[in-house]
Parts: sequence; structure tokens; C-alpha cells
Amino acid sequence: MLKLANKKITTLLSALVLSYSLASCSTNNATQELLPQDTNISSIKRDIKTPQDAIKQFSDAYTQLKDFTGVVTIADSKSGDPADAVTGDSKFFFKKDRNERVEITKSTDAQKQGTLLAYKGGDKVQIILAKAIPILGKKFTLAVTDKKIGTSRGVSFDQLDLTSMLNRFNKAGVTLSLVSSDANSIKISGAGTFKGIDSEVTNEILTLDAKTMLPLEDEVFVKNKTVLKISVADLKLNVGLKDDLFTIF
Repeated sequence: MLKLANKKITTLLSALVLSYSLASCSTNNATQELLPQDTNISSIKRDIKTPQDAIKQFSDAYTQLKDFTGVVTIADSKSGDPADAVTGDSKFFFKKDRNERVEITKSTDAQKQGTLLAYKGGDKVQIILAKAIPILGKKFTLAVTDKKIGTSRGVSFDQLDLTSMLNRFNKAGVTLSLVSSDANSIKISGAGTFKGIDSEVTNEILTLDAKTMLPLEDEVFVKNKTVLKISVADLKLNVGLKDDLFTIF
């Protein structure tokens, strides 16, 4: 029976992070009290002529960022075929340094809805399943690199968030190009951003909001096929999140 239970937990936890991406609260939490917003990030001067200019301003915006909330949509396809993609929506809460809380609100796997994940940096992720597994319960702590909470191509939980996006586009050896730039958004393509993570990835396109210089979308390609896409909506910056939001048990 224990063997069957362990198989079930693997099935339920596998790819929970696909509804993740850039922490939330519904399962076992009180209403979060938010402080007045302070969005000075929008005052950063925009003078973007090169992709390096855009990434520098992304870095500057990240430096000014204290916390944020948003709705994140992820589509993950190992083959790049849209018909095979696993998709999901999450409420997401982030606070420096690298405190994250994710509530899965919608998923192509209905069992994942209502699942809660919390990460405070380091090597562990806390998970509360929406529905308990017989014998094993509903609360688990997994290694951040555990494949059960990674993508179908093996991208780990801690390689999907805002901090990781910025680090990938800033690392040595990456070739950047400016895809487009207008009053609404800036798109930067990076070749080599996934070196050491997924050797088959050919490029990554990051779309930044022209006002905040923070990501609206991150799309990862193998040749011309999208294998991972993270989109962010309803972004609220510097709302004053409390530390206890990121401890779930």
C-alpha cells in the first residue's frame, strides 16, 4: 500500500510548478493586509538603443523592487506542440530576498487547483495539496531541484522566477538582440540563456513592460517551437507584503 501511495504522490506533485511561475494565498491563510503602493519603478528613464540598455533598465527596476503580486500563466510543452502543452494559472506573491508564494487557481489537471507552494530561497519548497493523499497527508517539503515540481524539460522550480530571468540575461556568454521596442513593450532575444539548464533551447525572448521595465512575458524556444511560456498580468508593485505570508506550515 505504501508503494502505491508513493506512486500517487509522484503523480499529484509532478509538474505542480507548471501553474507556477513567477506565491499566493488561499489554502490555510488569512486575508493579506497590504500597505499603500509605492511604484517609483515607473520613474526610471527610458533610453533604449541596444538590448544591453533594456537589460540594464530591467536590472535597475529589479533593484528598486521590494515585492509584487500578480497572476501568472504558464504553458509547458516538452515537444513544443501546443496540443501537448500543460497550462495553468496562479496567483503569485514575491518579496525580496526571494520569498515566493504560489496558489494554483486553474490547471489542465483539475487535481492541482487549490495547491499552495512556498519558497524562501535555499533548497526547499513547501507544498500543501488541495486534497490529501491517503496515509501521506497533504503537506510536503521537497528539494527545489526535485523533478516532481519541475517542468517537463527539467527546468527546476528556482529557475522559473523573476530573479532567474534576470540572471540568465545577465550571465556571461549570452548573445542578446533587440527584437522590438515601442511605447508599450520591449522584446529582447537571448541565445545561450539556458546553457547548463537545457542544451536544446536555442533562444529565449523576454518581453518587458515599457513603463515598469519588468517582464510581461518570457518565451523559451527549441528551434522555432515554444517549449515554455510564462505570462504575467495584473502586476501590483511594492504593496507591502508581510513575511508570514511565505510560511505555510
